[in-house]
Amino acid sequence: MLNFFKGSKGKDEKTIAKLYVSHDFSVYDLQTELSSFYAKQSQTDLTFKRITNGFTVDTDIETNEKKGIVTSTRLQCIQNENIIYVVAEHVEVDLSSYQETKKPADFDLKKQAFFKQLQAHLLTLQNDHLYALENSEQLSFVTAIDTETQNFIFHNLNFKEHVLSILGVSEVTFNDTEKKHSKNTSWHFVLTSKRTFLVGKTTDDTMILESISNESFSLQEKTGKDLITTDSLSFYTEFMNDALYVELLPVIQNTGNRLGLFGDIVVKKYHKKDTHLALASRLFQLQSTTTDLLINELKADLIPQLKRLKVTLDEQEILLELFKKHTNAHESFGDNLVIIVEDWELLFAEQKKLLTVLQPLQQKETAKHTIAFHDHIYKSFIEKEKKDEIVFEFNLNYAKHLNNAERFSEAISLYRTIYETLPDDSIADLLPTNTTNLLEGEGGRQLKITILESILHIQQQLNEDVSKTEHKLAELQPLLHKRIDALLSHETYKNKAKTIQEILRAKKLTTTPLEHTNQYQRLEKKEVLKEVVPSCFKNAKGFFDSLNSFIAALNPPDYDSVISFSDRLNSHNHPEIMERITAICYALQINVPECYIGRGTYATSVIGVEGKPSFLMIGIDFLDPEHVRYLEINALTFLIAIELAHMYFEHSKITSTDVWRGAADKGFTVVSMLLTVLPFVGNIGAIFGNVANVEKYGKIINRVEQVANVAEKGQGVMDVTEKLNLNPFSKEKSQANDSQNLLITSRLMEIVADKVALLFCDDLKAAAKGLLVGTHTFEQDYHIISQYGVEAFLARTNEEGEFVHQELIIRLKSMAAFYLSDTFETLKQQLQSS
Repeated sequence: MLNFFKGSKGKDEKTIAKLYVSHDFSVYDLQTELSSFYAKQSQTDLTFKRITNGFTVDTDIETNEKKGIVTSTRLQCIQNENIIYVVAEHVEVDLSSYQETKKPADFDLKKQAFFKQLQAHLLTLQNDHLYALENSEQLSFVTAIDTETQNFIFHNLNFKEHVLSILGVSEVTFNDTEKKHSKNTSWHFVLTSKRTFLVGKTTDDTMILESISNESFSLQEKTGKDLITTDSLSFYTEFMNDALYVELLPVIQNTGNRLGLFGDIVVKKYHKKDTHLALASRLFQLQSTTTDLLINELKADLIPQLKRLKVTLDEQEILLELFKKHTNAHESFGDNLVIIVEDWELLFAEQKKLLTVLQPLQQKETAKHTIAFHDHIYKSFIEKEKKDEIVFEFNLNYAKHLNNAERFSEAISLYRTIYETLPDDSIADLLPTNTTNLLEGEGGRQLKITILESILHIQQQLNEDVSKTEHKLAELQPLLHKRIDALLSHETYKNKAKTIQEILRAKKLTTTPLEHTNQYQRLEKKEVLKEVVPSCFKNAKGFFDSLNSFIAALNPPDYDSVISFSDRLNSHNHPEIMERITAICYALQINVPECYIGRGTYATSVIGVEGKPSFLMIGIDFLDPEHVRYLEINALTFLIAIELAHMYFEHSKITSTDVWRGAADKGFTVVSMLLTVLPFVGNIGAIFGNVANVEKYGKIINRVEQVANVAEKGQGVMDVTEKLNLNPFSKEKSQANDSQNLLITSRLMEIVADKVALLFCDDLKAAAKGLLVGTHTFEQDYHIISQYGVEAFLARTNEEGEFVHQELIIRLKSMAAFYLSDTFETLKQQLQSS
């Protein structure tokens, strides 16, 4: 130790203390701090005297007139490089001779308020502005140390160097035997953003710094204290801090990203308080100025919003804006977010919430920047999630994201998987209300339509053959112009597409004579039924058994009086018609019914009634070439085949104009008498149970589309199911619901018979004409069709926005879809094969 005044050697060393300063600090800067302190404490002005490498100042000056002396405390501050020595001595001046007598001060310098003030001042200047100096966050990575050791540690910091941890150690052993330090030396381990070192303090307050920055660092866990070994020394942890060294090991062993790694540790260990989150954010901000700019900037912005490492509803809008800023800034956003959730060990549930926040950023402008995070979630999601509808929604979002990111091959593969796992939504074809615009593509099987449209879009991007996809879409929406127009470019479907176009545009209902055969093969009812009912009914044997049992028990209307006044239709007066009827009955394996020509109120109908014997009545107007209702043989064959098909499927007793069709025509008002005796209606929920599933998936599609800001294509399904209130699990029963169920069953029977009739007619134009001419209002409707065309006629609505001819549209749509299908060609081949 230096001697600053004569006779000081051996005096009380408590009057000498050290302050540790940076290389650019001047001892004279302490004068201002001392002046300020004494001005506040004793309202005393100080006079400083410069000496070599420092200054002196007298304080606590007192004059004793009686003794003739002046006493004071003299402070000397002398700088030796990075150390300022502060010496306190008692000075007595004899007023008679002005002789000074000096001796060490009689107090412990380090305990004096002014000295503590100087230490505090220097630490303020040396503060790295992170956390370790004050540790108001109370992190366990900084142990309590005395102010002198703090001053020594922080004065050693370089520019932009920050203290991360200060921990106690024990039993330090140096490999170099020449390095000998007192066993009573107090040691601390110090980890900064740039260095690793030990700081020791001997019993005589000598400070020691042993750098281990560039050395290997290994930790051996033991009972009680862990052993840490470097290239030059070894030491043991303390009993209560061994786990902290384990946590810090990745930071210690890293040299370029210490702030960021330590920030990750803080996040995982301390995430419940805002102060801790703010500290972590600060760590990431500091790291971003040196390495890994983008990921650390994202971490810095993100962590304040993840208190307890949870994504809350309140924070989602803030997170979205934050993600927008970073997503637009760099393409590696998704990869960086993956790294972050892994670094912070976020629960998978919280990761999924982040993905939900990111949904608006899955659009084309940013999809490539965010898809990596979706990839990451997908791997775990598929393993963890078992609920079909949740997997469906996730896959739908992921496929859309892949598409927007222009990863088309992966997207189309996933869309095809989604398509195969869709619930059977064929029931939707029976559900449109009178306000559903089928002509514009509303209603129907929107689940399949939505997915197929996505597949079509990607196929076009990949220049793949789109014929099969466009064919499927046309089957689903056969009255929608863009679907039919698309088929014109495919040779296989071109002629059928033209036929549908000509029907919709037609103002004059004409048919072209076609070559026709009456040589049919017999059709097996069960096999045919499976092919012509909506697919959701293919295994609904119990439903049809119940329905047919009910119908068999019904007494049909009494037509005896009508028949007694009707002319027979036979091979003499109408040979071609009878030949057709006979051939169809042979194919359907039913007896040829008695055939009559209807007059009066039955002049405009074709009625088939099952009985003993069964009979068929054909209105005279269809047979009169001069009448507006006259039908060429193919068109008439269609109407006749419908009635024979009803007989074939054993439900003709209630499909007559008098009863069944009245439900559709009159809007559920004439069916009350049936509702009390229809056993299958009460159980229709079991048959139509898929409605709930279709609705659920429809809402999922709608939700995905809404988030993506595109057309709400799933809305048709939602509207239908909500308006019909077809909840198969509902315990509520009402006549209105039963009426709706009855109408749906009516539609089912009509479209089944229409499809079979189309097989025998084999002419969609003739079938469409028969359908239109067979309506009871055709005389009035004919003029509208002649002036505006079929499509405009079908598109008419009333004041409530309901389609006046919705049942016709449903039937025409069903026939056109069947006409376009491969099933139609297969059944026709079976029917006509020689």
